[in-house]
Amino acid sequence: MTFRDIEKKRYEKLKPILFSPAAQAHGSYRGIRRSFCLADDHSAENLYERIREDAIQYFQDRGITWHDGLDNRRLPSNHLCCSQSCCINFLYPMATNEKLVSVVLGKTYPDLAEPLRFDKDQPLQNGLYPLMAFEWIGVDDYLGETRRKGRERTRGANFTSADFAFRFKRKDGRIQIVLGEWKYTEEYRPFDKGIEVRKQNYFEAFHRNGGVFGRGDENLYNALFFDPFYQLMRLQLLAQEMEYHKEMGADIVTVLHVCPQANTEFRDRVTSPYLTRIFPNKGTLEIWKKLVSQDKFISISMEDLLDTITHQAQGVDRDWADYLQVRYGSSRLTLA
Repeated sequence: MTFRDIEKKRYEKLKPILFSPAAQAHGSYRGIRRSFCLADDHSAENLYERIREDAIQYFQDRGITWHDGLDNRRLPSNHLCCSQSCCINFLYPMATNEKLVSVVLGKTYPDLAEPLRFDKDQPLQNGLYPLMAFEWIGVDDYLGETRRKGRERTRGANFTSADFAFRFKRKDGRIQIVLGEWKYTEEYRPFDKGIEVRKQNYFEAFHRNGGVFGRGDENLYNALFFDPFYQLMRLQLLAQEMEYHKEMGADIVTVLHVCPQANTEFRDRVTSPYLTRIFPNKGTLEIWKKLVSQDKFISISMEDLLDTITHQAQGVDRDWADYLQVRYGSSRLTLA
C-alpha cells in the first residue's frame, strides 16, 4: 500500500475521534462517495476548530480558492488527505502568534531574531498584518505569468503560489522571507509538462546571471518540467526574483519544503528521466539539494515539525498541539 492508501484507511478509524457525528458520513469526492472524506456540507471541519472561521475568512478576503474545495471552492476540501488543509492546520495558528513563530520555526532557522509581519498582505480581521501568509504570489508578476495566462493574477490557482510564507529579521540584522511548499500524500508520475509556452515563461528568470541555477544549463532547464520538479523550480525562481527586487525589504528569500518522511512515493520516485540519469539512486529532495545551494533551500519532514510543535509549543497552545498529534502523528507508524 502507498502512503496515501494507508492514510485513507487511518482516517476511516479517526473520524469518530476528530469530527462531529454529522461530518462522519461518507462524502463525495470527484463524483464518488468515499469513506475518507467528510460529509459534503461539513468540509469546514477539515480545519482545526479554533482556526476554522479565521482561516476561511482569510481565504475569502483575498479571493483564494480552496483546492478541490466545496461551495464553489469557498470552503476547504472534504478530502481528509488534503495537503492544503494539512498546511493550514499546522501553520495558521502562527499567523497571529509571534511566540509560536519563534519557538517552532526558530529550530529550522536559528538565525531568526524577530518575526516580522507580512505587510504586503491584507490586514487580518483584528487590523494587524499576518505573521504567516498563505498562497503568496509576490507583490509583482516577477515571472511574467500573466503574459501566458492573459488574465489578472490569482492567489492559490493558475499562478506560482507559495503554500505559505513568513518573514523575519535575522540576528545579523538582515531581512529574510521564506516561501514554503507543503506536501502530504502527493505522489507523481513521469509526465512532461514542458510545452513551449511554459518554457518561454520561466526562461528569463532561470537564466538570470547569478541566479539560483548558476549558468542556467539548457538540459537542466528542460529536465525540470516534470512535477514535482516543475513546482519546485517555479517557487525557487519566485524566491530568486523576490530577492532580486527586494520585496518587503528582503535581503534574502529562500524556500522551505515540508513533506512526511513516511511518504516514500514522493521522496523516492524521480519523474524526470534526465535527472534520473544524472543523479542515480537519489530521491527527489536529495536531487534538489544538489541543484540549489543549501542557503537557498531547506527541506524538513512533517514528522520533525510535529515533534517540534509537540515539545516546544505545548505551553503556547496545548490543544492545537494535541490535535495535530492525534490527526497527523500516527503517520510515522507507516515507517515501521
